[in-house]
Amino acid sequence: MGTAQATLLNAIRCVCFIGIASLPALAQFRGTIQGTISDTSGAVIPGAKVTLTNTETQRKQTSTASEEGFYHFAGLAPGRYTVEASANGMRKGIVTGIALEPESATGVNITLQAGEVTESVTVSSDAAPPLQTESANVTADLSTAAVRTLPQVGRDPYELLRLAPGVFGSGARSAGGGSVALPNASGPGGSNASIFQTENQVPIVANGQRTSLNNFEIDGVSVNSLTWGGAAVVTPNQESVKAVRVSSSDYSAEAGRNSGAQIEVVSQNGTNQFHGSGVFKYNDPILNAYNKFGGPNGAPQVRVNQLLRQFAGSAGGPIVKNKLFFFVSYEGLRQGTTNYTTAYVETPEYRQQVLAERPQSIIAQVFSNPGIQPRVASYLPTACPAGFAAGACRQVAGGLDLGSLTGARGQYVDTGSQPAGGGLDGVPDVSFAQLTLPGSLQGNQYNARMDFNPTSADSFALSTYISALHQLSSDSAGGSRPLGDLPLKPLNTAATATYNRTLSPTTLNELRFNFTRFADDGVSDAANVNFGIPRLEVEGLALPDRIRFGAPQSETTPAKFAQNQYELRDNLTKVWGNHALKFGAEARWEQDNNSLVGGARPLYTFTGLFNLANDAPTFEQINANPTTGAPADAQRYFRSHTIAFYGQDQWKIQPGLTLTLGLRWEYFSPIAEARNRLTNLVLAAPYTLLGARVESLGQLFHRDRNNFGPRLGFAYNPSGWKKLVVRGGFGVYFNRQPNVLFANSRGNPPLLARFGLCCGTAASPFDNGQIQYSLGTGSSIYGYPANPALAVGIDPLTGAVTNRTVEVWGSQQNFPTAYAFVYSWNLEYALPGRMVASAGYQGSTDHHLIRIVNENFLYPNNPAFGPVYFPQPDVNSNYNALNLTLTRSFAGGFGLQANYRWSKSIDQLSNEGPGSSANQTYPQDQRTERGPSDFDATHSLTIAAQYELPWYKKRGGVAGALLGGYQLAPIFTWHTGFPYTVKIGQSVSTPGGPTLGPIRPVQYYGNAVYDNSNDAFINGTNWPGGGKTYFDIQSAGPPGIGRNTFRGPRYFSVDLSAVKQIRLSSRFHLGEAAALEIRANLYNLFNTLNLTPFGFFDSGVFADSPQFGRATQPGLAGRVVEFQGRVSF
Repeated sequence: MGTAQATLLNAIRCVCFIGIASLPALAQFRGTIQGTISDTSGAVIPGAKVTLTNTETQRKQTSTASEEGFYHFAGLAPGRYTVEASANGMRKGIVTGIALEPESATGVNITLQAGEVTESVTVSSDAAPPLQTESANVTADLSTAAVRTLPQVGRDPYELLRLAPGVFGSGARSAGGGSVALPNASGPGGSNASIFQTENQVPIVANGQRTSLNNFEIDGVSVNSLTWGGAAVVTPNQESVKAVRVSSSDYSAEAGRNSGAQIEVVSQNGTNQFHGSGVFKYNDPILNAYNKFGGPNGAPQVRVNQLLRQFAGSAGGPIVKNKLFFFVSYEGLRQGTTNYTTAYVETPEYRQQVLAERPQSIIAQVFSNPGIQPRVASYLPTACPAGFAAGACRQVAGGLDLGSLTGARGQYVDTGSQPAGGGLDGVPDVSFAQLTLPGSLQGNQYNARMDFNPTSADSFALSTYISALHQLSSDSAGGSRPLGDLPLKPLNTAATATYNRTLSPTTLNELRFNFTRFADDGVSDAANVNFGIPRLEVEGLALPDRIRFGAPQSETTPAKFAQNQYELRDNLTKVWGNHALKFGAEARWEQDNNSLVGGARPLYTFTGLFNLANDAPTFEQINANPTTGAPADAQRYFRSHTIAFYGQDQWKIQPGLTLTLGLRWEYFSPIAEARNRLTNLVLAAPYTLLGARVESLGQLFHRDRNNFGPRLGFAYNPSGWKKLVVRGGFGVYFNRQPNVLFANSRGNPPLLARFGLCCGTAASPFDNGQIQYSLGTGSSIYGYPANPALAVGIDPLTGAVTNRTVEVWGSQQNFPTAYAFVYSWNLEYALPGRMVASAGYQGSTDHHLIRIVNENFLYPNNPAFGPVYFPQPDVNSNYNALNLTLTRSFAGGFGLQANYRWSKSIDQLSNEGPGSSANQTYPQDQRTERGPSDFDATHSLTIAAQYELPWYKKRGGVAGALLGGYQLAPIFTWHTGFPYTVKIGQSVSTPGGPTLGPIRPVQYYGNAVYDNSNDAFINGTNWPGGGKTYFDIQSAGPPGIGRNTFRGPRYFSVDLSAVKQIRLSSRFHLGEAAALEIRANLYNLFNTLNLTPFGFFDSGVFADSPQFGRATQPGLAGRVVEFQGRVSF
């Protein structure tokens, strides 16, 4: 048995022992209610009997106040509770209507009056505003009502996470309706497929932490993606959500894995009352408004073209009253989408010329395939772009004439001496067009939960989510050709088993087990896709992008995904005096069994259209076995695990003062491979690649077991200032790094090599015969022949491919765990009308965050390896913010959550990647990279409200039915825009030797206009005269301006849900609470124009581009309208 596996099993045995030693239990909730029992003089009453009742299920729990008068109930579900306290010679004290938010601590102090025990004094908790008197956490709670009332694109509850204090996100949607990522982010994206998104990476940041550092839990256990940080593999449907707690700073020692937002979802449970719902939502493009900017060059405006029907249902209730409960829910989606993009594509005339003059060529076979034609909505007029050589482009009817075919099959055309091939012939070769991008989506999610309370001391629960998706997408980069359409059919699952046992009035044990899985056989999904056509790309034209043919090519297109997580947690809570002690352990076993077979299909590039016609490729990219030259086996069985232990003391020093002290130890194992197929590039000496060799290792890097994270929090409610709470905290978090940073090591020799063969020219055709240009056999991804030129073997000295330079991914051997210091200080004050105002400071400091660096840029090179990509843990960040909030829990027809943030986030890189958008422009000197984070927005404001119109609210009859029951729920979002880095298309030499580009200008002359209005970026008025007026665009060298120095356009949007609720007559036999709700959701209510944030390679950020300072992408989505009906009982 391997060491890592043995360590994990020992940890699991330890966790199990903790549970067995105290009569094991599984706990489904982490809420607590606690307080102090005292008399009217303030003296505590020890030994008072305290009874807690859940008003939904009538489950009762009892406890006895300690010598300090302290009581504590743990493991509680969110909902409504009643607390009763009694003692000899005192009247019974009863507090009703206690609202317990998810996974939170609520303080309920009870004062008993002298009198007979048979007498009682009842107080309603509803009258008091909900001050946070027990915790220092910076949080927001989304209730069932908020989740069902506030507007959420795709009925995705995670769309509301941005409403929490300390959390930032715009909720923006693209022109086609997709989720808009934060600038330069890489990953699977947000809710592009509603709740069926395979890995839902919600575009938010919390307390200045990267998006990848967010943590998702459902019913107390992880549903995080193994591959991508900050992404959830299960997104619960609205009907199944009881409550959501979002913490931007959490000082509980129970919280771990990541330092960003802690998202804790509690699923809906059955109660003593039968209840249920039915939902139907309707979207049609004819209801939507066109945005106000379709893009540059007069591109037409577009609207969100999603035709969808979304439907859901739920039912829950008792099986055995007070004992056994059930809840089930379902949500489905059927969607058809037509989006638009603009691109240059080849013309039918060019394809016909190739078929006529090169009928035996490979490209002629490709052009003969059904589905080769781009989906052109309309042709757009265009002149020859700047950059074409003289006589190499002419505008003609139907597009641009770039020349004519010349030479013969297999013969290279020198585009330097023959830029127009055989010469201009008056026939259009390429056209600028608006393309349609059709897509379809079918999703089904099933949820079930069972709760069982056999005794007052025991409670069990089982819950599960199964989410299936069938999606078909067109290839925008490939010209939206039918032969490039790709299906996706993943199946995501999360199952949790839970059980609580109260061992004594002061002791509770909790144990929970969870299984999470993401699986998709992309090879079977794409059985109808012709992978026998390689990816073909035409470069060397003075066009904004390449012209492409064939389905997209990447290692994950197609691929077989199988990712499993098993998790076991145990918690023991003990009340001792005025201390609530908690001890816990958790173990998580992670399997990544992905097989990324897509790299076995080659990608070829061609310099110009005439070399394409001649079957004369410049470059070939393919993954192959360097021993046989055949397509490589990309199956790997990566293994990793997490172990954590923690202890915590919640100390009720005084009735108004709670101090939380905790310590968490956490260990994230390095990646290992179950079949010994893991290799790494081991350096012979620091700071050099010379003498390095590829070696087989049991794990990718050395273990780091030094992850001790103290937590401290306090909440003080002064006795003379009952409306004031002072709260603050400090904590150390350690971060699990996502597998995507290390999994590319699967492509290392000796079993696989990523070959890049270059360059085929007239002087060296087919790279001296090494490029093997061919189609596959049939349409299978496995149909490509072996290339004898790649069967070169392994160099025993370096472990690399013999006499070749190949790409290698690895890691330094001493790899420290990234960690963060998080801290906050807050004043909270109760205002009239149940309002709570808060002002506070929040901050964080991160160390050992990751950037992926091509080590060839930094150190002396080894000719056997290049590029060499290492995740390098040397990025630091710092965040400071003022948070102002105004909240009102929904009651009496009104609820409010308003958050203003004035902040600054600084780092050297804001996203670890991998991906070109996560590149640095001068990685050899980290000091030059320090600047505002890509997601930094100095000022931001979100306001969410729920308001029941008071008119005819309690009137019956026709007037009440028609004029009463209306509700408005708006979300207002505003921020001052994201920063961007000015670049030029030059390159600079690096210490290691290779050149690096793009780079930042070496000098800024000043005098730019700082206007972040839309007009400034549409018309380019920030930079009159172009980039050369403000920057040195000719010289290359170290950067003369900082990273993210300038600001992009600001953002403003209002979403609104308008609701009409109709009480249903008793004749339907659905109960007194039965109602029909008719809703209109309006996203971007005022059809406000918002521009797409600049990206790393956007031509608008290049000072040497004619588009510098201008918006080059279509505006974000215009107004979208949808209707929904919901029956509830």
